[in-house]
Amino acid sequence: MTKFLFWVLSCAFVFSSCSSDDENPDPVNNGNNGNNENRIYEPVYSRFDPVDMSDFSLYDSNIISPIQYEISGVVSGRKNKKVVYMHEDSSNRIVVFVYDYEGRLLGELVLTGTINRDWEDIAIGPGPVDGINYIYIADFGDNRAVRQEVRIYRFPEPDLPSANHDNPFKMNVDNVETITYKYPDGPRDAETLLLDKRTKDLIVITKREVNVHVYTLPYPQATEGYADVVFNGKLPFRTIVGGDISPDGNEILIKDYGAIYHWTIEDNDPVKTLFKQVPQKPAYIPEVQGESVGWNAEGSGYFTITEIDNHAVDPILYYYKR
Repeated sequence: MTKFLFWVLSCAFVFSSCSSDDENPDPVNNGNNGNNENRIYEPVYSRFDPVDMSDFSLYDSNIISPIQYEISGVVSGRKNKKVVYMHEDSSNRIVVFVYDYEGRLLGELVLTGTINRDWEDIAIGPGPVDGINYIYIADFGDNRAVRQEVRIYRFPEPDLPSANHDNPFKMNVDNVETITYKYPDGPRDAETLLLDKRTKDLIVITKREVNVHVYTLPYPQATEGYADVVFNGKLPFRTIVGGDISPDGNEILIKDYGAIYHWTIEDNDPVKTLFKQVPQKPAYIPEVQGESVGWNAEGSGYFTITEIDNHAVDPILYYYKR
């Protein structure tokens, strides 16, 4: 009962912090390859239209050792099979933690030369070099919407040392690139990063507006100066806190504190799909401040985990299986 009440109060606080409307309803786009008008959409549904689906069910749960308490992103490995990558937020360590599917710590990737001002999501998929999977860390959390510029870190998924949960490794990652950008309509708080596997575009969904904003950073994203940013429109949700596109690039998951939303990508266009297809709600048991969702590498299910500090119960890695 105590945890449930905490969750309800947390949601109420976040919702109350949303403004009644957005300050700039018509942001100006930057550097969109000349197709701005074709990329701005109006949603065809309301926040009340998504309906439950039965394709997924809670499969198993594993206690994660209490090493980090503010897990804010989870994604599964591609080169390295049967592992999940996770990170903390809000001025915590510049580390990507590596766990196995059973929730046992295998090691740490230390991202040298980076800053964890507020890492809020993680994605994995293609990047500058064909055939290489990259890990993307989004340092774009901004609770008070004051950051004039934010960044996304990118590095190739490394070959991991021999993994043994009885003797976790520590590995420096030195080849991290930084993608810096500014929102065209002023600072925004965001916690959701999606990677379009077909185009290599990055998709950012904000958190705190009454109707959250969607932006695209078209590929190739600049690593010097500022990357281009395209405003795509507003989705009829509040407090979107995590998301992922499936390994095959055909399905989208995003979540708020109370539910997960699912789309099947149409016309090879995830941004258009978010606006033009009514989502469904797959299985999800609300967690206290649950802010992470990520597909497994096989696309047959997804992981969720809470972000909570000084919680009486250790964080649990939940897995929902199709």
